[in-house]
Amino acid sequence: CGSGIFLVRLFQRLCEHRRKPRRGRTTIPWSELLDLLSRVRGWDVDGGAVRVAVFSLYVALLEEVRPPDIRKLMTRGRVLPPLHGKTLHRGDFFAVAPDDAQADVVVGNPPWSSRRGERHSSLEWCRVERLPAPGREQAWPFVWKALRHLRDDGVAALLLPAMGFLHNHARSAVKARKRLMREARVFSIVNFADMRFQLFDRAVRPTALLVLGRLPTYAPYRFDYLTPKADMNLKSRRLITIGSGDQRRLDSRQVDADPSVFKKRLWMTEPEARLFNYLSRFPRLGDLAVEFGALARKRKSAQNRWVVGQGFQPTKVERIDRAAHERSHSSIVATTPYMPVNEFRIPFLDCKGLQPWKDGFVRRDGFEGGFSGPRVLVPRGVAAGPRGPRLRAAYVEDPLTFQHIIQAIVVPPGDERCGRLLAGLLNSRVMLWFAFHGTSSFGADRPEVQQAELLRLPFPAPEDLPDPERSHSAAAALIATIEQQVRLAGEPPVPRPDERAVLEKIDSLTYEFFCLSQTERVLIEDTVAHAIPSAQPSRGSLPEIWNASAPSDRRTYARALVDSLMDWLDDDCTIRTRLVARNDDLAVLRLSLRDGRGAFDYAEDDDTTVGAALSRLGHRIEQPIPGNFQSTPDFRVFLDRDLFLVKPAAKRFWLRSAAVADAHAIALDLQGVVGRRHDDRPDPD
Repeated sequence: CGSGIFLVRLFQRLCEHRRKPRRGRTTIPWSELLDLLSRVRGWDVDGGAVRVAVFSLYVALLEEVRPPDIRKLMTRGRVLPPLHGKTLHRGDFFAVAPDDAQADVVVGNPPWSSRRGERHSSLEWCRVERLPAPGREQAWPFVWKALRHLRDDGVAALLLPAMGFLHNHARSAVKARKRLMREARVFSIVNFADMRFQLFDRAVRPTALLVLGRLPTYAPYRFDYLTPKADMNLKSRRLITIGSGDQRRLDSRQVDADPSVFKKRLWMTEPEARLFNYLSRFPRLGDLAVEFGALARKRKSAQNRWVVGQGFQPTKVERIDRAAHERSHSSIVATTPYMPVNEFRIPFLDCKGLQPWKDGFVRRDGFEGGFSGPRVLVPRGVAAGPRGPRLRAAYVEDPLTFQHIIQAIVVPPGDERCGRLLAGLLNSRVMLWFAFHGTSSFGADRPEVQQAELLRLPFPAPEDLPDPERSHSAAAALIATIEQQVRLAGEPPVPRPDERAVLEKIDSLTYEFFCLSQTERVLIEDTVAHAIPSAQPSRGSLPEIWNASAPSDRRTYARALVDSLMDWLDDDCTIRTRLVARNDDLAVLRLSLRDGRGAFDYAEDDDTTVGAALSRLGHRIEQPIPGNFQSTPDFRVFLDRDLFLVKPAAKRFWLRSAAVADAHAIALDLQGVVGRRHDDRPDPD
């Protein structure tokens, strides 16, 4: 119920619906208004919120009545219907029996919290009903309870934490998500993760809208998955635009088979999905390394094996006096140089001048085996760098302590070269790209990679790759690059090497190591250079890809589009490209298929009449959606041997990676046409 915002809007929508068939009449009789208002129900444990909701609904009711009619009603005495205690109740939703409150529609923004130790009736209800609430997230009980109150054909629409319901890869969350997909019929999901800070001031967590109903007997079904992106329309007009690349149809079986499908499809195009699947086939770091916590629980030794663990947890001064706050003294932390995370540098660490951590008192010792010997250190957070955002890794052998925000991958004796290879790969754009799409938080909530997710990154041997000789050569060069940086760290003070040049070399060698094509490199480069820096922009930011595309952007796009399409076409043809119309919102690119080989040909027309016609076209083809949503024109028209691409003018749609995705879609269109023509041929008999 809250303060009644949802209920007021529901009542207003009911009134809008009632007015439609009245052929121009804008007023609704008082008796019918009371009938509509009686259908709106709500509960809240906060009595003050209920009273505000009652008042808000009274105001909404009177806004539907003309002033002369209000004066007539005043002569009749008390005409406002009783709501408090009748349709709006102060009480606990989890104390209401489902049979006592059946509904056609349930909407709301349930509480989000996962505070351990606190008792909530919602979590107790879940325990009694044997329903999952992973992480003690209160929103889960509200979803299960709302489904109990729905009639057979009812619908629930709830704003829920996107991380807990869509992106969390923890075992308990995956299990709960699979159960929800089997016990409820999901109609649509709108993932607002990218709009986190644009939609709500001071947003702590991203949200998603789930629209679902009851499912008495499970059978596989399909549902809409929308992933709108923040853009200039949202910033200036508070309008959410949805492009064709932000709309997908998913199958409930996909969620069951792949727990990370919602995160992957938040950003991926089809070509990127193929690249991700290619990299996912290789052995992972987790096939080689084991978590220190798992070894400790089983009381197994961490000696002479690949182990990953975190640094120590410091004591919190404000909690020292609390009985539950643990505190112990670590002799290693007290005597070994300590490195703050803000001193972490890639591709090597300079340990000179570092001092031990304060007095050596810690809350948790952490993985002390990671404080010495050959190891790769990896902070959880993703940081900006001279070549864009980057996972950071450093190979180090000097004794060094650090806090739990840094993870250590211990390298056993004899595997030092393999450890240096790992350090090189982890610093590459390839690993950053894979983490952006394949981890739960990065790109959806906090820009970080947790320890368990670090182990999911690909780490094959050269023999596992398609061209082992090529991969062996790249691996040797990567190892030599890291060894050179390690030597520099141990020499007398010298000018620090150009980090940008080192990272460019690491990127180039990593592409070679994984045997990636030029097209696959384009997908990675655009994601790192454009998509990641613009993800989840703050209210005051203006990402570059929101700007209108420049002629150079469109020419580069056309070149990448033609290069990608030529992979699908015969060698004895040429594609000519021409921008035939453009305005502030849309642009039309014409592709003409010509016989014979020829050089790349691109030009832009400057026809103001065509631009004006395009504006009229835009007004006709923009599809308004109820509320403040709007679909973005983004489609293809085939005419004989010409193809017209109608695209938004923003730079986001004119990147090289967009050209690769468009080429893939065009090729599928052409294959479909050829297939239909083949099916339409007369039977040879």
